[in-house]
Amino acid sequence: MIKIIIGDDAADNSVIPTKMRDLPPLPGTWRTLMDDRLIFEVQRGSAAGELEWLVNGRPFDPHTIAASLRNPAGRTPLAQPRKGSFQLWEIKNGGGGWIHPMHLHQEEHRTVIRNGRDVTAGGDEGHPDDASREDVIALDPGESVIIYRGFRDFVGPYVGHCHNLAHEDHSMMFGWEIKP
Repeated sequence: MIKIIIGDDAADNSVIPTKMRDLPPLPGTWRTLMDDRLIFEVQRGSAAGELEWLVNGRPFDPHTIAASLRNPAGRTPLAQPRKGSFQLWEIKNGGGGWIHPMHLHQEEHRTVIRNGRDVTAGGDEGHPDDASREDVIALDPGESVIIYRGFRDFVGPYVGHCHNLAHEDHSMMFGWEIKP
């Protein structure tokens, strides 16, 4: 049992740093993964109003590993990386005028390209979070973001979903899995 007593206001001595610590460099080989990247597009479905939100044209099925849209190499790989591997994933906002904050569970990622522009040297002015490690992609209407992800520690099933709860609740999710 704990008793919490709220008393007088306390002084706030917190200070936001003027510079965050530098990120470790990305491996120089990340660009070699571009053709084999996994591609996921979030979009409004055909149901009336705000009732259906899809990833790659499909509603969420908890028993299915999502497949990528056709990538530049001509493949549609499953979202099933092996533990210890690294991949590029592209997330596209397929329209509807919405911002979709896409949350990819388990691993942090680094944004490498936003709307066709390499942001590894400092991010995008409108998205300063691109210059950090994160697990949510800020995806404005019509944007495309390519991220670099490592699958280092754990195996098992995970999901990616929109953090707009009405979108997540109406199927804007996809399943993926880290294989041993």
